[in-house]
Amino acid sequence: MATGAAVSRVVLYERTARWNIENAQCLSLKPNTMYESDTLFDIPEGHRFSLQVFMGGHGAELENTSTQVGLFAHCTGYESCLQPLMWRPQLVCINQADATKNRMVLSSREQDAKELCRQSNQWSTIGSPDFIERAKLATDGFMVNGTLVFELRVKAWFPVLLSSRMPAKATSEPSCAALAFSDDMARLLKSGAGSDVSLRAGIQNDATTSAGPLRAHRSLLAARSPVFHRMFYGSTGMAETAACAEVCLSDMDHPTASLFLEFLYTGKVDATAWEDEDALCHLLLAGHKYEVGSLVKVCVSHIASTLSEENAAERLMMADLLGISQIQDAALEYICASSKRLSAIQSTKAFERLGQQRPQLALKIMAKMVAPAKRSAESNSLPEDLSSQTVVKLKQLCSDRGLPTSGSKQVLIERLQASV
Repeated sequence: MATGAAVSRVVLYERTARWNIENAQCLSLKPNTMYESDTLFDIPEGHRFSLQVFMGGHGAELENTSTQVGLFAHCTGYESCLQPLMWRPQLVCINQADATKNRMVLSSREQDAKELCRQSNQWSTIGSPDFIERAKLATDGFMVNGTLVFELRVKAWFPVLLSSRMPAKATSEPSCAALAFSDDMARLLKSGAGSDVSLRAGIQNDATTSAGPLRAHRSLLAARSPVFHRMFYGSTGMAETAACAEVCLSDMDHPTASLFLEFLYTGKVDATAWEDEDALCHLLLAGHKYEVGSLVKVCVSHIASTLSEENAAERLMMADLLGISQIQDAALEYICASSKRLSAIQSTKAFERLGQQRPQLALKIMAKMVAPAKRSAESNSLPEDLSSQTVVKLKQLCSDRGLPTSGSKQVLIERLQASV
């Protein structure tokens, strides 16, 4: 007996990178002077992480930090992500003389994480203004030959569950009898003994023009496929009902026809097909056309779990063509996971074809990425005295209504009044 499983998980990213600063003794000690690393690492949704160091102190109370080195982790790219990000950095200054004396601050425990979302940059920078005393850098082994080494460790995740269906797997090892039956059917197919129908691939290429027809057994094909059953035992007017008839598999090449026939006999997909995306899609098309539900099921599960930026648009169009909701839903979720991923997919030729041939799918993507705003009458109303509001509040009111947020206070007020 085979069972499927629904798997839900929170995707957790753990990243570590170092930033080496050579000739660090030449950096300015002017208060609030910030030096920032290049992006040390990123995550697929587009968030980028870097380090910021203040050699001359940082913060409003400089009298308490002017002798300290400030160190902060900084995140960008969150502005274009629909989901809030939970993240917690750990900052380390490497002791180059004795690794057991590394200076480390901030816990990387999940329960201490901060939420970073597109509506607020409050937690885009996390760190310590008094990370380490500047005088100790050279004396205690943190700066050697003018070189400082900082390390950033980050745990980050989106607090949502991603769910998927796993392919059905046997609850126990196949019995010896079942294995023997499958092997016997494979030998029968290979030998062609007692076969009474020929199958010929309709798509020919240089590699398969000399390949002969495939021999098979009508009764077995009819038992496995309703289409073959109607073909062989339906209307007597069909040419395929004739003795020793040859059936043309019009939209298959010879390798696909062989894989398809092997599955009908043995219930197995050849291992090489799992490594070939095109072969798997051709098998899915064959299973769909000939109404072989078991073949469609195994192909759908595998295709939905192997989506990429290169094939997602193509798989979405195929799913729409065949009416396979599982692949379509999985492809939409994958494409719309982040604006960065959508941007990468939009640059593919497949997405260009999608816009031309199936524009309704582009509308589905747009609707999923930008949900229509739903506001009550109360939330649409403006404060009675706009002039008493701060510029920050006025900008927020404009943003909530999809209005530009630039301009003076009076410009913002006039813009809001005109929108009512």
